[in-house]
Amino acid sequence: MVKRVSVIVGCAATLAMSAGTASAADDGASCNGILVSSLAGQPGVVGDLTRQFHDEFKDAGIPPGQFDAAGAHEHAGSVDACGG
Repeated sequence: MVKRVSVIVGCAATLAMSAGTASAADDGASCNGILVSSLAGQPGVVGDLTRQFHDEFKDAGIPPGQFDAAGAHEHAGSVDACGG
């Protein structure tokens, strides 16, 4: 399960980087803020990825909010650092 979530996070980061990493998020923003901001120009992507993350966690018996909270508390500073 952790490996699948890591793959999904990597895909999200790759999408963000392919979009030019033109994140409007402040350098001090959480990884959630940085990744969501960098994907803002791609309609539906954030919602699709969120549903996929939540489904993976639910299937593993883990509350989906744990993933959300982890990304909200991580302040790595860039799309690269958050996705790696």
